[in-house]
Amino acid sequence: MPVVRDLVGYDGNPPRGNWLGGSRLAISLVVNYEEGSERNFAQGDADQETLTEWGAYPFPPGIRNLAMESMYEYGSRVGVWRIMDVLDRRRVPATFFACAQALEMAPNVARAVVDAGHEICSHGWRWEEVFSLSEDEEREHIRWAIDSFTRTCGHRPVGWYCRYGPSERTRRLLVEEGGFLYDSDSYADDVPYTVTVDGTKHLVIPYAADTNDIQFWLAQPLTTAEQFFTYLKDSFDTLYFESATAPRLMSVGLHCRIIGRPGRIAALERFIEYAKGFDGVWFATREQVARSWMAARDEDVSSAPTNSPAGSLADQQVTRVSRERATSGATDDQTWAHLFVHADSVPHAGCTIGMSHVLPGSSSATIRHDTEEACLVVKGVGVLRTDLGDVRFEPGDALHIPAGRWHSIVSAEDSEVEMVFTYPGSRLPLTDKQD
Repeated sequence: MPVVRDLVGYDGNPPRGNWLGGSRLAISLVVNYEEGSERNFAQGDADQETLTEWGAYPFPPGIRNLAMESMYEYGSRVGVWRIMDVLDRRRVPATFFACAQALEMAPNVARAVVDAGHEICSHGWRWEEVFSLSEDEEREHIRWAIDSFTRTCGHRPVGWYCRYGPSERTRRLLVEEGGFLYDSDSYADDVPYTVTVDGTKHLVIPYAADTNDIQFWLAQPLTTAEQFFTYLKDSFDTLYFESATAPRLMSVGLHCRIIGRPGRIAALERFIEYAKGFDGVWFATREQVARSWMAARDEDVSSAPTNSPAGSLADQQVTRVSRERATSGATDDQTWAHLFVHADSVPHAGCTIGMSHVLPGSSSATIRHDTEEACLVVKGVGVLRTDLGDVRFEPGDALHIPAGRWHSIVSAEDSEVEMVFTYPGSRLPLTDKQD
C-alpha cells in the first residue's frame, strides 16, 4: 500500500490574522543541548560520533576519538553558559531541545535553564537515531526521557524533537503516550499545522535546518559570525515582509558546542538586537507558539499540560530593585536598575519613552506590553498591581515588568506617583488594555 504524503499543506493560503496578542512574526530560538549523550566509546557505545569542528573526520575502529569528545564537552563546560548570558542580557526566552541523559550529567545546567524560564523540549532519551530502534525500544525510551526530565527539571516536557528524523511510528507513539502539546519533527512549513493521528488532532511546529548553526560544521561551512548573521537577517526580512498578511514563524537552531564559541556568539546577539527593532516581532518558546496558535484558532488547549513552572518567562513576576541597592552600585546585567544607574554604558538605555503620572488615591489603566518594561519611581509610594499580586514601591526603586504581565499603578491615598519608563530596542511595544 503506498504511503500518503502531504505535498500540499496550506496550498499557498496560510491562515490569516496574527499571533495571539497581535504579533505577526514569532521567533523561536532553539538551543540543542546534547553534550554527554552523543555516541562515544567511553559510555560503552558500539561506535562514536564523527561530525566535529574538523568535519566528518575518519577515525580507526575501536579507538576513542578524544578530540571529538572534548569538542562536545566544550558545549557543556563553556558554550551553554555563553548562550545563557546572551539570552539573559537580551531578555528573550528559548526552547532547549535537550537530551534527557545530557541534563542528568549536568544538573546545574538543568536548574539554570528552568530557573531562567526557558522551555525544556524532549530531544529524546539520548542523542540517538530513533529510526534504528524497535517499536518497543522507542516506546521505552520515550518513557525514560519523560521520567528523567521530571526528575532533573521538576516537570515533564510538552514538546518532542528527534535527532535528525523520527521513525514512521514516532508521532503515533507520542500521541499514545499522551501529554505532548506538539512535536517539531518536520521541516515542511513556516507556520504550525495539525495532523490527525489515530483520530487525535496533533500539532506540528516545524523546525529549520538552514537557519541553524550546524551550517558551520557541514561540507561547505560558514566561517564567520557575520555570514550566519547575514543569513538569519535575510531570512527574517523575507518572513517579516510576508507576515504583513499572514503570521510567520522563524526557527533559529543553535548548538552549545557551535554557536557557543567566542568567534560565533556575536551572530546570535546581533540577530536578536536586529529583530527587536521591528514592530510585531515576538520571541517565544515553542510551547508559547503552540498555545498561541491553537488559542487564536479556537482550539482547546485547556487540557494540555504546561511546561511553564512558576518563575518562568511565561509566568514571571515583577522584579523590584530597591533604591538602596540601585544607588549602591550593586546592580548588574541580572537586573533592570542598571538601565538607570549605568545608562551611559548600557545599549538602548537612552530610549526612555516618557513618564507615568498617577494622582493620589487613584490608579492607571490595566495594561500589558509585548516587550518588557523598566520603570524608575521618581516620586510617590504605592503598589504596582499585577495579575500575580502587588509589588510595593517607593521613590528610587527600579521595577522590571516582564513582557505580557498585566499591571497598573496604584498610588497611596496621600501620594502622587511619577515613574519614568523605558523599553529595550528601538520601537514602541504593542500594548493591550484590559476592559
